[in-house]
Amino acid sequence: MPKCSFCGNQLAKGTGKMVVFNSGKILYFCANKCEKNMLKLGRKPLRVKWTEAYRKEKGSDGGKVVGETAEEAPVMEAAVAEPKKEVKSADKK
Repeated sequence: MPKCSFCGNQLAKGTGKMVVFNSGKILYFCANKCEKNMLKLGRKPLRVKWTEAYRKEKGSDGGKVVGETAEEAPVMEAAVAEPKKEVKSADKK
């Protein structure tokens, strides 16, 4: 199965669009959004946050490590304030 040339998503059989240039270069697109971003607007997939290339470059997947499920995500423990200890001063005479 081909991947979208812009976002990196897998194309289901019978879906998407294939663009063939005179030079023989072939690009696959899953949606009109991807096609316009690459061909008309000239955007690079590495600079668009919702693409697979961006996530690979930055090493993140929406704030979690790639391949990590929600159950495995590290939990940040809240800082618990310790109760203040009363200091008794020496009685004055």
